[in-house]
Amino acid sequence: MFNRDIQRLSRLLTAVLCISTGSAALAASKPPLVTDPQLPPASGSAPRVLLLGIDGVQLEELQQISTPNFNRLQVRKAYTGGVDGEASQQKTSSGPGWSTILTGVWANKHQITTNDSDLANPEFPSLFKRLRDARPQAKIASVMNWGTPNTTYFRNEVSGNDITLNGLSDSAVTSKGVELITQDFDLVFLHLDEPDHAGHSSCFGPAYNTALRGVDAQLGQLLDAVEQSSSDWLVLVTTDHGREPVLGCNHGSQTRQEKTIFIASNKTLNSEFSQYTSDISNGEFSAIYGNPAQTSIAPTVLRYLGVEPQISWQLDGLPLVAAEGVRKLLPGGGSNDFSWYADSSADVEIFRNGTALTQVDALQRGFADNADVRGIVDYTLVQNNTPVSLRLNKVDIDAAVDWSLSRAYFFRDDSRYVRYNKTADQSDSGYPANTNNSSWPGLGDYAGLITAAFSKDSGRSYYFLSDGRYIRYNNSSDQADAGYPKNIDDNSWPGLGAYATQITAALRWTGDKVYFFLKNGTYLRYDLGDDRVDSGYPQAVNDNTWPGLGAYAQDITAAVKWSDSRAYFFLSNQRYIRYSISSDSADSGYPAKVNGGTWPGLMNP
Repeated sequence: MFNRDIQRLSRLLTAVLCISTGSAALAASKPPLVTDPQLPPASGSAPRVLLLGIDGVQLEELQQISTPNFNRLQVRKAYTGGVDGEASQQKTSSGPGWSTILTGVWANKHQITTNDSDLANPEFPSLFKRLRDARPQAKIASVMNWGTPNTTYFRNEVSGNDITLNGLSDSAVTSKGVELITQDFDLVFLHLDEPDHAGHSSCFGPAYNTALRGVDAQLGQLLDAVEQSSSDWLVLVTTDHGREPVLGCNHGSQTRQEKTIFIASNKTLNSEFSQYTSDISNGEFSAIYGNPAQTSIAPTVLRYLGVEPQISWQLDGLPLVAAEGVRKLLPGGGSNDFSWYADSSADVEIFRNGTALTQVDALQRGFADNADVRGIVDYTLVQNNTPVSLRLNKVDIDAAVDWSLSRAYFFRDDSRYVRYNKTADQSDSGYPANTNNSSWPGLGDYAGLITAAFSKDSGRSYYFLSDGRYIRYNNSSDQADAGYPKNIDDNSWPGLGAYATQITAALRWTGDKVYFFLKNGTYLRYDLGDDRVDSGYPQAVNDNTWPGLGAYAQDITAAVKWSDSRAYFFLSNQRYIRYSISSDSADSGYPAKVNGGTWPGLMNP
């Protein structure tokens, strides 16, 4: 789960000093630029930022010991890990956490998903590059104990820093930080590591508490230097993740304790920072999403330094200084694609993929995009000249095939497919992948037309196309049979011909039966032994014929037999129903959302 011991040994042997300057003009973007940051009145001295990251601090443990220097700051609970089960979900581990802190976006954008990830996505650069591009003469420093973000994730961007140091002890990081503060650097990012090291070594207890007291003392040295400076320093202190419940040895999962972090400041910030709200669409983890998000740190730093976040940047976080934008922007909420919190009327501009879509009143608190948009969709909401963004993965399952006892394949409406490990109950690594003639010989040309599928046996599967044709696939040789696609008619599929273009799902049942579900909410039963549709069909999908499925008769997009006792129906808008073959009824509690918690990896971008 956690493998940084080797990295830790190597970083203690290595210190890298990189001194360079760089400049680049900030490229113009098609969406309108956001101007007028409305910063607090200038104090007459230059604004500067000290961003102090302390690895692996559990807020509840910190609050139980004496920390006189943390008490000099305003400390607020915050959250990491994205939103559980949604596109933004990420591991509560160091690589994703520090990358989110430094970019202002979740891992579905910066693409640092584990500690072992390589280069971050350059489309969402770090605040080092954002600041350098906007202010070529700015003095920037990044000094780290665990230096992987410098040496790996953002190695091409920190080359533009004036000072980059890696692999230092916490005491050396602190001493260097004091020096940089006295030299009036514009941005100083420091990383301390001892609490995380103590937690992994001995869990919660005396050693962990000693490490917390140690970083509190080092924080005191830095605050003293800031207070002695004539510059206008904003100090932000945070951590990358919490720790597992009870023992606190590890982290990485989606629990309240591991998702809980903190943001501390030496200045009074706006209400996004200071006001917790439970009046949100997602109340999971004791309504943790009513706290500020880890993504808010980077836009706060940039705005304080006079670099206003732009619509085209698609930052997921809301700045914690000056004018607020849309607060608590979250996926879903009733029938909405996304929701937010507002307590007063104001105009909110909504952009889709950088293009203006509409304008609504903030008190609407949610929005449903009724356009037929598929795949990755970026929404940006602008209020008070302040943008905040949300990435949604708007795909549905078009077809599913139960390939074997341990494997299934899902075909999505973005022409991609997922190989799913039924034993591990998760998607295999490397998926989704493109459905093409390399991955599915003879099927690739029809990727966008696949609407239903089933396996007849271990050797043959059938794929039905929305244009009224079908393809027979040889599972053993892993290729489509010659001569396909063919028309679905009463010669090839007796009794099915009249419904060739109406098929939306196929379900291989027990015995020789296959059920075909149609767009109009009816279904057909096909007998493979007799090779024809049974008499008396089509019939309506209702709670007599399919108990628990009736209300969703026209929402079915795919179906798959999982075992002799269980099947799954997939519905539009990323929902599914678990169906008991044994009792011939839908299980209680459904439909449920198809997400990272219920179908790990199935909806990944």
